[in-house]
Amino acid sequence: MSDRVPNPRIVPTGDGPRGASPDAADVFAILVREQAERLLAYLRATVPPSSVDDLFQEAVLVAWRRLGDYDRSRPFGAWLRGIARNLVMDHLSRLGRERPTDDALLDAIERRAREHDGADREEFRARLERLDECVAALPEEYRSVIHHCYRLDAPLARIAAQAGASVEAIKKRLQRARGMIAACMERKGATA
Repeated sequence: MSDRVPNPRIVPTGDGPRGASPDAADVFAILVREQAERLLAYLRATVPPSSVDDLFQEAVLVAWRRLGDYDRSRPFGAWLRGIARNLVMDHLSRLGRERPTDDALLDAIERRAREHDGADREEFRARLERLDECVAALPEEYRSVIHHCYRLDAPLARIAAQAGASVEAIKKRLQRARGMIAACMERKGATA
């Protein structure tokens, strides 16, 4: 059994969810990477080792295709594991339940994973607060370019035109701003 995280093509090309923004693939990839270890643990506890990587890949693909069905008010990890649970049950029935897995075991694993989801959520909120503080502490020219690029999703050419600067100058400001944010986050005890 491998302890490594499969290195999937996390976001397939061409068959994504309807109406997904271009950034949806990046956000989805980040969410999957954050949940990968927990999803693998869930799969390792429920299926034969030879099936883990394939079911991991299949769960990620199904989640990507059904991303439009995801309720953002619920934890992403629980939603992803719900998809995996259905795949596991189908898989085990095809195997003739080669390895015994019952609903009580799956429920226990899910309860444990949800406990970790809650802790992750609190840490995430704390990191967001620190990030907001670090962005607010930037000099105006850097804070503005961060705001326009990441909050308003404005193209670099438009930001450059509004600032009366070249696109290269805006890229350099972004690079410097990200460096200042990273240093600030490190001082506050959180990696960016």
